[in-house]
Amino acid sequence: MRRFATIIALGAAALLVSAAAPAEAEQEAMLDAFDAALTAVAYAASGLALFGLVWAGFLLMADGADERGRRARSAVFLTIAGLALALSAKGLAALISNGVIPIPVPGI
Repeated sequence: MRRFATIIALGAAALLVSAAAPAEAEQEAMLDAFDAALTAVAYAASGLALFGLVWAGFLLMADGADERGRRARSAVFLTIAGLALALSAKGLAALISNGVIPIPVPGI
């Protein structure tokens, strides 16, 4: 029985030691994937913002002076707000990953 307990303990210790190394590599891979996704969102938001500004120009030409360009102004404001939101997500993630904004980890 003692030998069985020793084998189980050694097996558990081996699992803990082997699991510690890949966890760091997996965490780094996950952070890289998250950064790639945020970069893709930033590029998509930039393209959509360009489309939004062009759309606001069409709205301004179509509305003319009747409504004083309210729809166009609203389209420009919402486009810039959306672009700022998408880029601030990328900036916040960069600040966190570089350690400028520390994230407390429980248990350490």
